[in-house]
Amino acid sequence: MDDINDQPKPEKQPLQAWLTFAVFILIIGGFFLVNLVAPKPEILISERRLPAKLPSFDADSVLSTEFMEGFEDYAADNFIFREALRTLRAITVFNVFQMGDKDGLYQGAVGAGKIEPIKTESVLAWAAKMERLQADLASQHDGLKFFYAVIPDKSLYDARSLPGYDPVVLASLLEGRLKAYTSIDLTGALQASDFYRTDLHWDQALLGQRSGDVLDVLARALGCQSRLTYDFVVRDAGEFTGVFPGQLALPMAPDQLRYLTNPVLDKVVVSYLDPRTGEFVKGPVYDLEAADGRDRYDLFLRGPQPVVVIENPSATTDRELYIFRDSFTSSLAPLLASGYARVTLIDLRYIDYRILPQYVDFAPNSDILLLYGSQILNNPTILLIQ
Repeated sequence: MDDINDQPKPEKQPLQAWLTFAVFILIIGGFFLVNLVAPKPEILISERRLPAKLPSFDADSVLSTEFMEGFEDYAADNFIFREALRTLRAITVFNVFQMGDKDGLYQGAVGAGKIEPIKTESVLAWAAKMERLQADLASQHDGLKFFYAVIPDKSLYDARSLPGYDPVVLASLLEGRLKAYTSIDLTGALQASDFYRTDLHWDQALLGQRSGDVLDVLARALGCQSRLTYDFVVRDAGEFTGVFPGQLALPMAPDQLRYLTNPVLDKVVVSYLDPRTGEFVKGPVYDLEAADGRDRYDLFLRGPQPVVVIENPSATTDRELYIFRDSFTSSLAPLLASGYARVTLIDLRYIDYRILPQYVDFAPNSDILLLYGSQILNNPTILLIQ
């Protein structure tokens, strides 16, 4: 047996390894120092959201891991090369690895979108809230007629098979529920071209343009079709880039922002509830100044609003329509205005149902329509109704 002293001694760590380690430390340290002095973004423009704030540092937050989780979000949102790295990752996911989606976001026949399967418990919670809403309104007002329609997600109309919105699953979940409502099926009323390629919303200029489309189906169900005016004129409001290019971190050609008008819409009177003062203020149907803001879709009835009232002085009826809605209705409601004396839009994301009677007096013998995109059904907690 060889003497242990005859074994070769381990060589000293080569200089190259130490240099590599030193360069690594310098790079990491350099990024750290640059991020310390670099100005922090006030808003993440591409994603249309505020960046995460630096969490408070105390013993409780450290022990509960709350600080580290918050700091991770803060660091990711404020990193100096964040946008470039997001784009690089997206290119790698789609072009190198040929994956179908990135964090649920995809590009397909209808442009970009988000894969969002229906959440059973959320849909049931939404239905329970809407049943309570109906029972409360029916107990206080006579002759109300109740309707509901779910706006299918655009992923349904993509040429590929996506595990997203499924109207069959939704119908099975709502079976036996919302019995006091008349259901309006919009699945066959839409097609891929009705949606913006860069956004989840529909293009208003394509609504009311063919038999059996969204406006036609809703008007038939509500019984106002004979009162509607369809002679729309298309106006151009410039280019529009929706939420998905920013979320994907990939460039996309913009959509064209268009809106419809006619002699009836030129005469309607629109009132917006100012949540700061509690007063209604007059404004336009299409707000070109609002369209120059962060989200150009705010062109339609000024975007997110708690209550909007559209009064039609040209109406041939005294019937009223109340729509409990999300952002899709901003562009649809003006097209229904010619069929009613008044159309009232209520967004329960921005006004608590308990205080709604202070601002909205439901007229007897009116139509009540729930019109929600599938995104709301998957997140009913944002609706301010107990």
